[in-house]
Amino acid sequence: MARAKIEDERKEQILAAFEACVIRLGLAKTTLQKVADEVGLPRSLVRYFVGNRDDMVDLLIERMIERAEQNLENARPDGSAVVAPTLESLLDTLFKATFSDPTSNSIVGELWYLAERDETIRKRLTAMYGRILNLLITQMQAEEIGRNNEERKSLALALISLAYGQASFAFLGLKAPRANTLRLLAGTLIGDAGRR
Repeated sequence: MARAKIEDERKEQILAAFEACVIRLGLAKTTLQKVADEVGLPRSLVRYFVGNRDDMVDLLIERMIERAEQNLENARPDGSAVVAPTLESLLDTLFKATFSDPTSNSIVGELWYLAERDETIRKRLTAMYGRILNLLITQMQAEEIGRNNEERKSLALALISLAYGQASFAFLGLKAPRANTLRLLAGTLIGDAGRR
């Protein structure tokens, strides 16, 4: 048991170092050696614990998915562990947590760049955003928002686009005069779809 725990801790340290390198250097310039230097381990141990660079990218994507899912899992009104999330609480989480973390946004931006050339990464990103999309659609069904799943899917895509777009523009220094403007517009979109 202790051995497995040490391996998990070592893997976590290596992934944290990989993240730091990706943020500082970009994914294209991050090598196993640079990760090894960052974590203070020989390159051979980095490879032993996490595999090659492609394996590290896969683990990094898993880490991003886990963070996003954890954020969405915590999307309960007033932080209640008993009350189920509402569409409003999910949107608050999307705008205030999921797409507002600069570290995750930098890494996801690097992954988007790689996804242009790598079908596997593109599929993984599609699955990651697909989970968020399905969660929103399911919640809209539960709250009887939208006439059908096609309308709900269009609305969910618009909501995700608003949240992601806001984060992307904020990175460039283009922010709305009021911090919650796009979140309020998301609420307007939901209101326009109406509860059916």
